[in-house]
Amino acid sequence: MTWVGRGLAWLLEVGLQRRRPGATPPFAAEKVRRILVVRNDNIGDVLCTTPALRALRRAFPEAHLAILVAEHCRAAVLRNPDLTEVLTYTKAKHRTSGFGLAALWDLTHVIRRLRAQRFDLAIAMRRPFSRSNAWLAYAAGAPWRLGYFPPASHPFRFFLNLGRDVGAMASHEVDGCLGLLASIGIPSAGRALHLDPDPEAQAGIRRRLREAGLTPPAPGPGPAGGVPEGSGLALVHISNRRETSRWPLASFAQAADALHERLGLAILLSWSPGDSQNPLFPGDDGRAEEVARGMRARPILLRTPELRELIAAVSLCNFVLSTDGGLMHIAAALDIPQVVLFGKTGPEHWAPVTEKGHVLRSGGRADRISVDEAVAASVEVMSRWGRGNAFAAARGTTGRRMAARGE
Repeated sequence: MTWVGRGLAWLLEVGLQRRRPGATPPFAAEKVRRILVVRNDNIGDVLCTTPALRALRRAFPEAHLAILVAEHCRAAVLRNPDLTEVLTYTKAKHRTSGFGLAALWDLTHVIRRLRAQRFDLAIAMRRPFSRSNAWLAYAAGAPWRLGYFPPASHPFRFFLNLGRDVGAMASHEVDGCLGLLASIGIPSAGRALHLDPDPEAQAGIRRRLREAGLTPPAPGPGPAGGVPEGSGLALVHISNRRETSRWPLASFAQAADALHERLGLAILLSWSPGDSQNPLFPGDDGRAEEVARGMRARPILLRTPELRELIAAVSLCNFVLSTDGGLMHIAAALDIPQVVLFGKTGPEHWAPVTEKGHVLRSGGRADRISVDEAVAASVEVMSRWGRGNAFAAARGTTGRRMAARGE
């Protein structure tokens, strides 16, 4: 650590933490009563943390276990049974107004809330080292702060006093979270993701699907273990922020038609709602309409402004086709069969944790994956894992198109 880092560490330890530098005692698991996990990034990252939450709960069954996430990720953990409390805040880049002083005031309020909790252990659950993530863990005031260390010369390395070096980051994100806990002796409790849909949101999606002409499915599996022809629902999610992970709209339209014609699945189009020029949360309303216009079948356009609505919609489907983003982790956590088209993102680090999925990748760009490849993988997945779920299209009918605004 540089002399600047050492000076800053001394000032913060004395001024903010009110303790003598170097006075933190050696870690003692038996003294941990209150735990904070900080995961202030995106939906998929938060879901990949849920196996670590389960491991923490098993290791500390009586502890107060809280998580701090960005507000837009709240629904990903709100109903998680391993958590005692879910804390949220709105990032400055996601604020609709007051980017400067208002954002700083909100952050100050969050830190005051954290410090009032008097956590024993704060875990900065991001890899590699994130300054904002580690700062929140440090500012919470916990004497023990666990995370992936930055290089030894990093001026903010003192934010953490427990953990391990990040290494080559060759392992999956789930294993990275579990490996961090293993560094202080906490064993894994399994790799499966966890996500509980909101029943109220599910009821709302059911109502909208009925209005679109869908009826409850007949019980029992279809031929060859799949859903019967004309008796299932496929969610096709078209959005991705990364250019290398975007699939052509025409390819989505062709693949959706093939899912409808070859597997008898009604098509539910899903996307990030909003205008493409929105600087906070760019949306794909126009792109969804373009995909629908390019299809022979009549898809259901389901706008889901809230994450809990998207989770509910996925939970009611038989199959998901998407590119590499948060939605693939939602489907994996809900045990929904899926095919994922990867771009530059590495599947070894981010592939959905599920046996009911198939990952396709070609040269680091999703647009190099052909429609035929995607459809063949979908048929294979559905022939093996397809099953009746909560809704089915009546044989010989197609749902009427819902308005893009979701009415």
